[in-house]
Amino acid sequence: MKVKRIFTPEREKQVEEAIGRAEAMTSGEIVPMVVDQSDAYLHVDFMGALIVQFSAFLAAVWLLPVFDYLWILAVQVLGLVVGFFAFRHLSPLKRICLSPRIAEEEVFERALRAFREMALSRTTERTGILILVSLLEHRVQVLADSGINARVKPGTWDEVVEIVLAGIKRGDLCQGLCDAIDRCGEILAHEFPIQPDDVDELPNRLHKG
Repeated sequence: MKVKRIFTPEREKQVEEAIGRAEAMTSGEIVPMVVDQSDAYLHVDFMGALIVQFSAFLAAVWLLPVFDYLWILAVQVLGLVVGFFAFRHLSPLKRICLSPRIAEEEVFERALRAFREMALSRTTERTGILILVSLLEHRVQVLADSGINARVKPGTWDEVVEIVLAGIKRGDLCQGLCDAIDRCGEILAHEFPIQPDDVDELPNRLHKG
């Protein structure tokens, strides 16, 4: 499933409303982002292509009545092309061959890059927080700025991650993300309550990639 299919304009509005509710309680800035995948993972596509190519070679050798070099070569080339595009465009295939360690590293790197690109570290009191959901890898990464990390206990955001993952398992990522945003607002309200002169420093919207 792709981001554009999941988040219709109506569902994006739900997320925006959740951000508004959460930030009404806190001076923190909550930024949700959902991406199709955190990296192209070309090495997985090439690995899949080689697997299909070798399988096609074995099938050709087994099924062809006469060993024909040209037919064998043609079958292998076809297998290579079909394998590459299959692993390139079919997420379940790519996910099977993707190393969990590499997936975790790439999602973390994507979150760091998004944190910088969206200026989350430039809020006045360093109270920006990013919730990144990467669909291909089925992973959620929460990154909080230094102002938050100095006052919130380590491991606090694990609960937020689990809320999003629970939504994914139910088949309702949008609601899971909204629930996670609400929970972020509750957590931040204790240490960073809303102030009378509070300024909304970042747009209240869902970022997609």
